[in-house]
Amino acid sequence: MRLTGLMLVVGLVAMVSASAALGADMMAAAKTELGTALTHAGFAAQYDAVAEVELHLHHVVNCLEGSAGKNYNMGAGNVCQGQGNGIFADLKDSGMAGAHALPYAEIADQVANWGIQQTMSKDLGRAKAAAAAAKAVIQLGIDNFK
Repeated sequence: MRLTGLMLVVGLVAMVSASAALGADMMAAAKTELGTALTHAGFAAQYDAVAEVELHLHHVVNCLEGSAGKNYNMGAGNVCQGQGNGIFADLKDSGMAGAHALPYAEIADQVANWGIQQTMSKDLGRAKAAAAAAKAVIQLGIDNFK
């Protein structure tokens, strides 16, 4: 009986340790992906060609949603490939730190997708404004990732 209890305790400790390690890995992945998304939102805000703004906004969305995301665009490329599983997934797996940053990531996704819609109608000004707003909101997510 004592051996069974000891084995149960050891198993629980191992599970908690593995869970903590996974959370730490997901935090590191999310931080890296957030930095990449921030960079590409900045690129989108700076370009003066609709095609470049659209491409970099797609990069932002692809990093945020990951390859399983509903707005993921494989043709635009995945600049966050190999960094994690997508910001949404990695923030959700990062415990409370991720929970603080997730709302900002969700807002940035909505804004970036709206910006992509503006590129479809060739409205460069609104697309760039969306990119600048997405960049600012991603930065808020980074600032609140604690």
